[in-house]
Amino acid sequence: MNANTAALTPRAAAKVELARYALKGAERILYGEVIDGLVRVTDHPACGRGRSYLVEPALKCDAHLALKALVADYTRTARRVNDIPMRTTLDARVEQVELARYALTRGERVLYGQRVDGGIRVIDRPARGSGRAYLVECGLEHNGYGALRALIDNYTRQAGEHDEIPMLVRLCERHAARG
Repeated sequence: MNANTAALTPRAAAKVELARYALKGAERILYGEVIDGLVRVTDHPACGRGRSYLVEPALKCDAHLALKALVADYTRTARRVNDIPMRTTLDARVEQVELARYALTRGERVLYGQRVDGGIRVIDRPARGSGRAYLVECGLEHNGYGALRALIDNYTRQAGEHDEIPMLVRLCERHAARG
């Protein structure tokens, strides 16, 4: 990120270069522009010809660290997937790691850990094919590895005991408790 990022204030109106990155021999530029007190981040070809992408339509001007994290994550993702992140699928943009697998009568499922915007979340998805995904937990980065390990162990244990997706069991229990 350039020192120009600090120049983004609610009074600024011009585009400010936030970062440059190269893909397949072509250089691209991330620009920030303040519009109505919010920062709009766009991705443009450096040569001026070609498709531009809206990366972030409305980031608060006082969120300097969020802007810095957005730019760092975007350029890191571009290098990792070797493409413009806004053009790739969501699965390619989100860094995920398989944490555990568990088997149910109706099929195998996988718990994935994903890093999204600096936060860690756990998702439960079918191992193969399509099917519903469940958000199991988010915000685990504050609790450490021990908490993550305990969550995984408890979740897979519950799946085995009930032969059901634990998040589905919890939803049914909450619904039954309401009446």
